[in-house]
Amino acid sequence: MKGIGLTIGILTLLFFLPSCSFAPEQVPFDGKPAEFPDMRLVKTQYLLGVTGAQPITIQAEVIEVYKKANLVYINEANFVQLNEDDEVLFSGSFGTAQVDTDTNIIKMDNGVTIQNHTDNFAIEADSLTWDHPNREAAGEDDIQVTITLKEHDILRGTGFRGDFKTATFEFSHIEEGQLHYE
Repeated sequence: MKGIGLTIGILTLLFFLPSCSFAPEQVPFDGKPAEFPDMRLVKTQYLLGVTGAQPITIQAEVIEVYKKANLVYINEANFVQLNEDDEVLFSGSFGTAQVDTDTNIIKMDNGVTIQNHTDNFAIEADSLTWDHPNREAAGEDDIQVTITLKEHDILRGTGFRGDFKTATFEFSHIEEGQLHYE
């Protein structure tokens, strides 16, 4: 009887103690497809490439890969694209990016700079979308984009669309423009 009374006493005591759990708390995904990435790389490189084009090498502070969602998230990065002779075609940087690994479309945010070394111009914006297969960049209608050509010609506006295959750039609204013809 003494053992049954002790067991009932322990069960009663456990009933009144606060409950606890060793399960991790639910953490918001911050818009990401899962709580944890399939792979998380710190201070690393990522090679973005498609058939028929030279790859883009991205060096980043953090890269998170979500294989099932076909998404890669990149923080604090620099990138470069070389030609077949290892000469720099494009380079740049961004604060954050989301890469769709199915389409190779990159949505870059938090300060974006793209430099075309062949044609000597730079593009700067708070955010841009890069369509790698089509070699096109675009800014949302309300995002201001600045193009600097040969360090003195400046175009600034919103609604930016740029075709890097033909070096054709357009704005839906120009806020500032200055071009010098030779």
